[in-house]
Amino acid sequence: MTPASLQALDGLRDLSTLKWYVIPLLAIVFYIFVECLLNLGGHLVWEYPWWNRSLAGVWLIFLFGYFHFYVAALLVIGMPTMRAKVMTVASLYGIAIVANAVAMGLLGWRY
Repeated sequence: MTPASLQALDGLRDLSTLKWYVIPLLAIVFYIFVECLLNLGGHLVWEYPWWNRSLAGVWLIFLFGYFHFYVAALLVIGMPTMRAKVMTVASLYGIAIVANAVAMGLLGWRY
């Protein structure tokens, strides 16, 4: 093997060089790949016309479908105290509860 190949293999085996954001990004790419396969086979139907298997649709799935959830999870995990973590998660649930109460109760939406 060449010295460059040996150096590359050593870098692959040393997990301390792995950046923290690589694993969630690879997971997101895998999830999008699985969604595209399911959609191709007719097992997953996307509701909106812009949610499709084109390059533009895949970026929308990446940005709006998965990325912000992972960012929020990483921010909560990185918070220094358990109180801050619980308050953040509770506030996210509170926002969803209030939004559903307004939409279903006041506006009469049914979904």
